Amino acid sequence: MIRPVGFFSELAPGWGLPLDGLLRDAVNPTGEPDEAKIVSYLRNGAGIWSEMSAGPDVLDPQAPGLSGIGSLYTDGTWLWREDLPYYLGKYHVSLPSEFVAHVRLAHHQVPEVSEPRLMEILQRDLGIDVT
Repeated sequence: MIRPVGFFSELAPGWGLPLDGLLRDAVNPTGEPDEAKIVSYLRNGAGIWSEMSAGPDVLDPQAPGLSGIGSLYTDGTWLWREDLPYYLGKYHVSLPSEFVAHVRLAHHQVPEVSEPRLMEILQRDLGIDVT
């Protein structure tokens, strides 16, 4: 089963995945020492679902809009929304320690995700019929 990360209550779509609580409660004054590398990891995940969606920064409605917010990325183990690197970089949101340890263990390099694994995540974990 894929492990979701960064699916906060205020963010839609949530894809029916378990939520990580409120985004505003996850904001920190500073980030992890390797936050920039974690942001890069998130930006370089394998694209698994792409949407032409857009939405506001839910913490700052005056900020420029965000595009592709419903798009999904993965490293084959974890799954996240396209806007997670934005919120991490701007608001230093807390992420599960298991995810951060996973990224560090991979030396901040996203592994290649095979097409069969991507199809498995789409069909089994997200319930998307791709036939």
